[in-house]
Amino acid sequence: MVKLKNKKILLIAFKYPHYAEVGAKRWVKLSKYLAEMGYKIHVVTVNWKIDGKNLDDIQHPNIIIHRIPSLYFHNLKYKNYKNNFTGNIKHLLRHGFLKILSIIWYEDEAQFWGVYLIPFCKKLIKKEGIKNVIATGHPFMTNYWAAKLKMDLLEINLIQDFRDPWNDDAIRSLPFRLTAKRSLQHEIFALNNCDVLFAVTDGLMELLSKKIHANIKKVIIPNGFDAYICSKDAVKRDFVFIYAGSLYCGRKEPLESFLKAVENVRKTTPELKIKLYGLFPPNLEKKHEVLFKSGIISAYPPVSPEEIQKHIYKSFTCLHFNARIYPYLVSMKIYEYASLKRPTLCINYGGEIDTLIKKHKLGVSVNGDDIGQIEKEILKLYDTWQHDPYYEISPEGLEIYHYKNLAKEVEKYFK
Repeated sequence: MVKLKNKKILLIAFKYPHYAEVGAKRWVKLSKYLAEMGYKIHVVTVNWKIDGKNLDDIQHPNIIIHRIPSLYFHNLKYKNYKNNFTGNIKHLLRHGFLKILSIIWYEDEAQFWGVYLIPFCKKLIKKEGIKNVIATGHPFMTNYWAAKLKMDLLEINLIQDFRDPWNDDAIRSLPFRLTAKRSLQHEIFALNNCDVLFAVTDGLMELLSKKIHANIKKVIIPNGFDAYICSKDAVKRDFVFIYAGSLYCGRKEPLESFLKAVENVRKTTPELKIKLYGLFPPNLEKKHEVLFKSGIISAYPPVSPEEIQKHIYKSFTCLHFNARIYPYLVSMKIYEYASLKRPTLCINYGGEIDTLIKKHKLGVSVNGDDIGQIEKEILKLYDTWQHDPYYEISPEGLEIYHYKNLAKEVEKYFK
């Protein structure tokens, strides 16, 4: 274990509570456990007005949050409007305004953040005597500005944390060749001007490593889970499949394969219900009208992390869809499903998610091109449910992904 006299850390995270979505979760949990280990964490973020439902994780005397301007309309981008006529008009106006902004902020929300970020961080580092700095994206320009900070303060130990690809993102498009070239230059600069690089999977690290020519330590710090205890009593569950999250970013393809399989087996699995919580393609209900009208599928808006955990725990199977274009990514939901001892039915196209599920016995992984096999796996789960509606999985080796243990891995790279 690292023994440091100076246990102060600077965490640069554009997305951090009160930002309410999943993008802040990884470092909320890691900072929570680092704080419990005695580290004083100075978090530099923006002034979020979006209401994060659960802020308990950051209510620690060792977590000090500094909010600075961003130059971007970050609160407007994530503001929720009521689902009525007035709300829909506001949503359309907001969408048009953000489209205009994207011409100027063509990379991401943090494109001009450095104007405020670098001077503030320099003063904070000097005042507090901070040696270890962590920057996490996205927005990825956060990592770029952290690298600029490193160039000005060579004595700091900079850790760059990546959860997603930057310019290799299969659905990312920039308006002009010049802007795409500039964005790639920013990524290369960020990757080569740090001391340590964290990535969530081996595949993502391999992708990033192709752009690194400096002597950088490369470390896999995966996503993980926190401890959830919903009930100590056995739960008799209905044959309910649940999905939580977005169905965009390439997930529509494996979803369609799954729904075709459901249409083929629905008469032999009359108790099957599918509950979707999150963001869905607008034509989903129309395209699968029979499944919606028959009550097999029900769609709901996003709910708080606390509420979705309860819904997951009461469901028999958790659904997971991994896009063909992202074989190197693993969603943090897979760890949370397993921590609640719920089996996962994952429709994917190979890659690290397939390996993870099979290695730790987290459920079933099926190729999205094999609809017949998806049907068989649904029927196997149905048979399991009929014999044991209390069924729970027993994951193997899952404890290494607990954020408490991942925080100890992070600690190894402090100086």
